[in-house]
Amino acid sequence: MNFIESKGIIFRVVKYSETSVICDIFTRAYGLGSYIMSGVRTSKPGGKAAIFKPMNLINLVAYASHQDNLSRIREVSPSYHYQNINYNIVLSSMAIFALEICRNAIREKESNKELYDYIESWFIHTDEQSEFNPDAHIIFMAGLSHYLGFAPMDNYSQNTPCFNLAEGVYMSESTQNIHLLDEETSRLFYQICKSSHAESEKSNMSRAQRNLLTEVWLKYYACHIHGFNTLQSFDILKTIL
Repeated sequence: MNFIESKGIIFRVVKYSETSVICDIFTRAYGLGSYIMSGVRTSKPGGKAAIFKPMNLINLVAYASHQDNLSRIREVSPSYHYQNINYNIVLSSMAIFALEICRNAIREKESNKELYDYIESWFIHTDEQSEFNPDAHIIFMAGLSHYLGFAPMDNYSQNTPCFNLAEGVYMSESTQNIHLLDEETSRLFYQICKSSHAESEKSNMSRAQRNLLTEVWLKYYACHIHGFNTLQSFDILKTIL
């Protein structure tokens, strides 16, 4: 029997039968896959139920299976224990939002180690913050777009000050297009593109601007990912930040 071994991020968990769970896990070595583990939901000491929560970072060993079939998990353990995300309402709301972005955007079943490392590092970095950056979720979307293959073109200038969501480029204000942002929103959009989640400095954006820019980035994702769904977590997030 062949085994697969990898780090992973739990995207989704569904209860199955009396004691089992089925999970969608994005792994570093094999991409997105579906896995099943039995005997998880039990009252016996040493149970694994606490590990199988969306967003948790894990190490797993599973029996290899054909593509699109469920792989049965043999061993699982945490690769990182969250210290703040589970107890801080702002950090948890940001993290849930980022996880929902990932679940909507990532479908590849092949290894993409750079993509995995970016997502994992963002969750760990967010968990380690004593003070949160209210722009962190927008910066996450901007960075993620690079690894998903539709990063905005870096051509912002006085002659091309308006961003086209569908084309992914900055254009002249005179261009007539329903996907064209106004100059001020395009400027904020560009500033986020030049930011890094490692930066702790907050921008001067108001709550209204931040929520607008989040909506703009969600529209940008919807333009470039077929079937990208409306995010339920955004309604909660925009009332907190």
